[in-house]
Amino acid sequence: MDMILAKVTAIAFLVEVLTNLVKALVPDLEKRYITIVAGVLGILIATITGTGILATLEIPVQFVYVDYFITGILVSRGANIVHDLAKALNLAS
Repeated sequence: MDMILAKVTAIAFLVEVLTNLVKALVPDLEKRYITIVAGVLGILIATITGTGILATLEIPVQFVYVDYFITGILVSRGANIVHDLAKALNLAS
């Protein structure tokens, strides 16, 4: 369990860094588009790395890409939310 949370946190940091890079390259980009960019980056990186939070938590998913989508959206919210999730999951264990 700790390994997946470490992976998801690392991906969240990566998405955050890449999103900030996009914001620096396109400074006039509206906030709503930045959220979309972060979501797309999160889903893309989760898919490329094959990291799915649901499979790791042993929650059955019929289509693996749904797991990647959910993981990507989760990591696109940033490292802070991933850290809060990890903390909550550790308390529940």
